[in-house]
Amino acid sequence: MSLRKIDEKIAIPNLADFQAAVPKWESIQCRLVTPMYGGGVKSAEPDIQQPIRVTAIRGQLRFWWRLLASQKVFRLPENLNIRQAEFALWGGMNDGDESGKASAVFLRIKQFSSPKKIAYFNQWDNDKKTRLRNRNKELLPNSYVLFAMDSEDDPNKTNLIDKDLTWDLEWYLDRNADIFWSKKKENGQEIRDQFLTEKYQDTLSQVIETLRWWTTFGGMGARTRRGCGAFMVEKSTLPEIQKAISIDEIQGANCKLSVANSNSNDAMDAWKLAVKRLRDFRQGVNVGRNEPSPEAKAARKPAGRSRWTEHDAIRRLTNQYPNQHKPEHEGGNNQFPRGMFGMPIIFYFVDGGEPSDTSLQPVGKERMASPLIIRPILQNGQWKAAALLLPHDFSNLQVELKIDNNNRRPVVLLDKGKANDIKPIAGNGGGDPLSAFMNYFANPTTQQSD
Repeated sequence: MSLRKIDEKIAIPNLADFQAAVPKWESIQCRLVTPMYGGGVKSAEPDIQQPIRVTAIRGQLRFWWRLLASQKVFRLPENLNIRQAEFALWGGMNDGDESGKASAVFLRIKQFSSPKKIAYFNQWDNDKKTRLRNRNKELLPNSYVLFAMDSEDDPNKTNLIDKDLTWDLEWYLDRNADIFWSKKKENGQEIRDQFLTEKYQDTLSQVIETLRWWTTFGGMGARTRRGCGAFMVEKSTLPEIQKAISIDEIQGANCKLSVANSNSNDAMDAWKLAVKRLRDFRQGVNVGRNEPSPEAKAARKPAGRSRWTEHDAIRRLTNQYPNQHKPEHEGGNNQFPRGMFGMPIIFYFVDGGEPSDTSLQPVGKERMASPLIIRPILQNGQWKAAALLLPHDFSNLQVELKIDNNNRRPVVLLDKGKANDIKPIAGNGGGDPLSAFMNYFANPTTQQSD
């Protein structure tokens, strides 16, 4: 039996070309530094079997990429708008594209340590008041962040993944994706022509920048804008991902960073300080509220009347209030500035003769995400409490006060002519509540009651 001769016209492939086509996975080793809330398939529940999910990370990366692209940190192709460029890179169904596009960024979780589950309530009880008394003392300073758990009926929704969970995120940018190849027609068919090296390198830089911002200011699970699920990068195969984001870069993205003047070896301490600054600005004695009156002290109430306009505005709009709580705020009866920190906001009234619980929300929507991120960040080996203010525009946002199911009234977030009648704003640089808070975060001040 004779051997068949090799056709000399057939080109034998170069094995080096095959080696270059094998994807090189980059790796980021991550460690959770604050407890993670939710993050599983079921809303508000952690998934002990798979606490870190690729789909959740991809969603976070898309958010940070969109932010940077919208602020022109990236150079996008002239023939694509942001939405088209996003779908080309991260995949999805674009306008008029029934087939959709696959993502050019591949992600996978290589391994994670065994997660530890902690309970928000030390003891579960159907009686809410009893539960609140038994709230986990370790997390008590951050009940301001985790308040949503207080009203849950399911104990599984009041568990968290404890800090120190570790995982490895592996990723690569697919050189074989269509966006990195020019096309030409041959025999009536469109085929690939040349690999676009410059476009690939530009896109790779975009992905690296996105990862830098996510690992610095992002998080895992829910309530990440209030510091839950914050994590640190312990090691990366690409060192540039661990490069600190400079003030110039933050300003270039039209963001603002405020850092508290305190150092800690523990990220949890920095987180608790960040939450305290936000809580005090909105509700703290001699910051967001007056000192309690003698009558309030006798009744063991922790604080006096709010220095913000909302409660008195609701009293005026509904014409409901007891004699001891007649509306007196000089800021008027129509501005609701704390809505800038995120909505909905539910306003509670506890005394007789007061309005029923009332909510503030955007017209036609259930919620509006806060443009403010508070969390611990690592600077020069020390943890610091930080607040990042994202780009925002409320000029065309319509909001309404929902007094009951049949009573909705249009209101405004801020009356600029009366903004400085609000003490927390006037006492911290004036202008608007978010700018005033950023000043307060770095340099907290108090103002005694009149």
